[in-house]
Amino acid sequence: MARAKNKRIYSKNKLTKLKYALTVIEKNIIFKPKTKSIFISQALENIVSEDIFSNRNVPPHSNSAVDGYAIRFKDLKKNPNRVFTISGKSKAGTFPKHKINKMCTVRVLTGAILPKGSDTVVMEEDCEINQDKIKIKKNIKKGINFRMLGEDIKITNKVFTKGHKLKPQDVGILSSIGLKKIKVYIPLRVGVFSSGDEIVNPNNNPKIGQLFDSNRPMIISLLKKIGCNVVDLGILADQKKQIVHNLSKASKKFNLIVSSGAMSLGEEDHIKKILEEQGSLNIWRIAIKPGRPVGYGFYNKTPILALPGNPTAAFVTFLMIGLPIISRMSGLKKDFYKRYKLPINFHYNKKAGRIEYLRVKTVYKNGKLSLNKFPKEGAGILTSVSWADGLAIIDENTTNLELNDLVNYVSFNELLN
Repeated sequence: MARAKNKRIYSKNKLTKLKYALTVIEKNIIFKPKTKSIFISQALENIVSEDIFSNRNVPPHSNSAVDGYAIRFKDLKKNPNRVFTISGKSKAGTFPKHKINKMCTVRVLTGAILPKGSDTVVMEEDCEINQDKIKIKKNIKKGINFRMLGEDIKITNKVFTKGHKLKPQDVGILSSIGLKKIKVYIPLRVGVFSSGDEIVNPNNNPKIGQLFDSNRPMIISLLKKIGCNVVDLGILADQKKQIVHNLSKASKKFNLIVSSGAMSLGEEDHIKKILEEQGSLNIWRIAIKPGRPVGYGFYNKTPILALPGNPTAAFVTFLMIGLPIISRMSGLKKDFYKRYKLPINFHYNKKAGRIEYLRVKTVYKNGKLSLNKFPKEGAGILTSVSWADGLAIIDENTTNLELNDLVNYVSFNELLN
């Protein structure tokens, strides 16, 4: 379970800087995810809970990278005619019976263990074959097409560090060193709900003034994408008692609660008030756009990430604030602050004092990668994040951007994979 230091770091009169808020949030989380052992066939997208070392060399024997002929390179230097006698054959999966003798060669197939004494493999197409003789047609380098024992992975090498999330190619590496099972962190159990009388589920008919809830399905999908075990807690009406009841139940079942809406200053924005009165609201009102009313706190010692009600604001704050928190709790070690400097194909003006996240798409222009901006800026324009492939991050002190200025860009794909 996560524990909260019941310290409010936000000011009711001014916005909290993002960097400071994230630093304090991370310090306030003391959470040790549990571990389990799984078979390699189940390893994909799991986070390893301990360093993994190889107990063997890969490849386990020096072998041929091609179909060809194994020789001793020193014989080639002493052999102006470049003619060698074929003394045997070696194929993959068997131990070679033949040793390389002076001015001799052994026919080898791809993956075959190389005969003792050989150090170079000549490709078949670089040889003229005449019965039991070959003639090498071109100059070759020593060691060519020769895969050394342990060339890929050496015995005792660390192959993965604790906190690494396994990709498909990583599963291949685990298999190549002969592991059957590994220890991983158990995925976080997360409960998600939306709040508001104005939203309904897509299978209902909205009344005048109501709209379909897009935030909750989107947030659930984001959490599933990053490997969480997610439970849909539905829509909570703007009734304080109902919200308190549901928060109390959820706080006993989940490692994390994620909510959407009810975090501003309106009369019906109950989640903020409940956290302040009955739990702890550690941060609120971050100096970012979109997403200023995002909050983070605890209820019964269970952390709550309270996202804004506007869909784009909910999406952006989940990525920029939620992901670092969830990763810390999940045991994942990842740099969420990796940025790329790219030129922009637009002009932009903003006020100083807040970091702004522009929805952008990478394009090739004049042979270089650059950024186009979605034409609308509103925090409720969900099509902007569907169209975009990332965010342009405009720092708080910048007020004007001109064509071809460089900005920091972060990719949705890198954040979520």
